[in-house]
Amino acid sequence: MYSRLYRQVLNTHRWAESAEAFSSIHDESGLLGMSGSCPPANSRALTQELVRQSRHLREECVTEEELARARNMLKCNVLTQLESRLVLCEDIVRKILTYGKREDATIMCAKIDAVMKEDIQAVVRKAMTKPPTLSTVGVDIGNVPTIAEVSQWLEQPIAKEKKESWF
Repeated sequence: MYSRLYRQVLNTHRWAESAEAFSSIHDESGLLGMSGSCPPANSRALTQELVRQSRHLREECVTEEELARARNMLKCNVLTQLESRLVLCEDIVRKILTYGKREDATIMCAKIDAVMKEDIQAVVRKAMTKPPTLSTVGVDIGNVPTIAEVSQWLEQPIAKEKKESWF
């Protein structure tokens, strides 16, 4: 509940129902993104906010506190999930298909601890060189921005006054 998205999206915008980052790794490629939910009337504003969060990650590294919190949350979530036999079996298969071997929890946690804030920024910068993908679910999607608009927003630097208000 103390992630950057929680603090800067859900705590700031009363209409935001959810906001989270996600990733999915597949062999030599992956998917990195942010998702959120809100009432249809606020879908444009939520998209703008998620784009702003992406630009912020591109331009400034996460703080040491945010990184430590993210590492701990990830390790906790991964280890908790592995208590399920179904998830454990899926993890074994995915690791063997991706890496050719399965690593134990100690190695996995060490790899999580080895991630530096510059690594996160590099991944975000690389991801943002590709055209964005936008997916919308709902009955009333008339307020959702176009891909062209989202692409244009992603190219803009974050405003100086916005930068200072983040902390």
